[in-house]
Amino acid sequence: MDAGTAVPLSQNSQIVLAVAGGSALLFIGYLIYGLATCLYSVANILGSTRNTKNRSKPSTQHQPAKAKGSDTDEPLVSGPMKERGPDLKKLIKAEKSAAKKKNTPKEDQLATHELWVNTLKDHGDTVHGVAWSRDGLLLATACEDMILRIFDLSDVSNKNPKFKRVRTVRIPLGVGFGDSPDAVVATLRGTPDAMVALYQPIVKQPGEPPSYDAKWTVSNVHGKEPALVGGMASVPSDGAVGRRGFVVSLSTKKDGKVYDLQGREVAVFEPNALANHNLAVSSDGRFVAAATFSSDVKIWEMKYSREGEFRGLIKVMGLTGHRSQVACVALSFDNSRAATASKDGMLKIWNIDVRYELSEDPKVVLSIPMPLPDGRVYQHLAFGPPGSDLLAASYEGTVQLINLKNGELLERIHAHEAPITAIRWCPLPKKMAAEAGGAVAFVFATSSRDKRVRVWRAPKF
Repeated sequence: MDAGTAVPLSQNSQIVLAVAGGSALLFIGYLIYGLATCLYSVANILGSTRNTKNRSKPSTQHQPAKAKGSDTDEPLVSGPMKERGPDLKKLIKAEKSAAKKKNTPKEDQLATHELWVNTLKDHGDTVHGVAWSRDGLLLATACEDMILRIFDLSDVSNKNPKFKRVRTVRIPLGVGFGDSPDAVVATLRGTPDAMVALYQPIVKQPGEPPSYDAKWTVSNVHGKEPALVGGMASVPSDGAVGRRGFVVSLSTKKDGKVYDLQGREVAVFEPNALANHNLAVSSDGRFVAAATFSSDVKIWEMKYSREGEFRGLIKVMGLTGHRSQVACVALSFDNSRAATASKDGMLKIWNIDVRYELSEDPKVVLSIPMPLPDGRVYQHLAFGPPGSDLLAASYEGTVQLINLKNGELLERIHAHEAPITAIRWCPLPKKMAAEAGGAVAFVFATSSRDKRVRVWRAPKF
């Protein structure tokens, strides 16, 4: 066959070629379609990103002002801003922070207060009273959990001080020290009668360590009347005017009783009021004062013979001038002043260093309205350390420190989460920890229904 002559394809070959060509065209079409779809998607993504960036740029109406002192009107350059919306990580972090703060113990929050010194946290229930030893090294507490605790506060800033537990047969309502630092006296809630007991270490078996037990107990102190919560005080013999220690207990309505530190009754006094609110005994045991349902305060004096024999408890003066019931009373360390707070809204400071034998009456030296809501009254008062013009007063869980020179409110401390039950100043100054400046300062203790006892230092003024 001649090479230049074309051979016609058979019918079958033509069909095969046609099908192959069509498939190739179809494949090319699908390829072009897929490519176009990909390009369209990429274009959409790029467009969306561009729009997002445009939205994130602040409008000219909200452009930040130029920097202070700048010589140009160009706005401050800042980093790119993210689209607004909730940040999950930040929300979780904020929630954890709030929960942590809510669960933070109050003493940790109060540790930031400049006057806070320490918190004694072992108590299992309401703390009804506190008392310092005369040397200021020990602090005794009376708790609703039927335990007296004696804390070693020789280092007042020690956050884990050693302490001794003294178990009582009934709930202690007040506490004080006996003639020795390891002896404590307490009034106990009676069923039905109140009790007074003195506890000290007793060796029961030779070779065994001593354990606290009641050396003596007096029952039926006030008959069927209960003892006033916090209505007791003790004066060790080494600090008493007559060199004879004693303990005073006041009932809620009727009488008060005085016992020596051997458990013998030595005196009875009658406030003659419908209700007794508060008891104050001077640090040397010379004066005993009672705030009652009436608008005046009665003061008795412990009398002794020249030979030191006890002669009796004699009423010597009255603080008259309030227009309503007196809620609380306090006596200064030097027996020269008294403080009274009444439901008439007034706080009065009295000069009681008078010749009452010659019928001289106490004089009001300061009278100020209490900085409290109407109808409220201080619940506890305590004069500051010897030589100071400072008064600590409490209402609910707050302590107010007042300058007695002019009545100025120096400090208001949210000290407890529940009402305060007692305020007691340490008779001697204490050395502060290094983190508190290492200075020597007077301190006071507060007890509360929130199961805490806290120690605070006096402010500088």
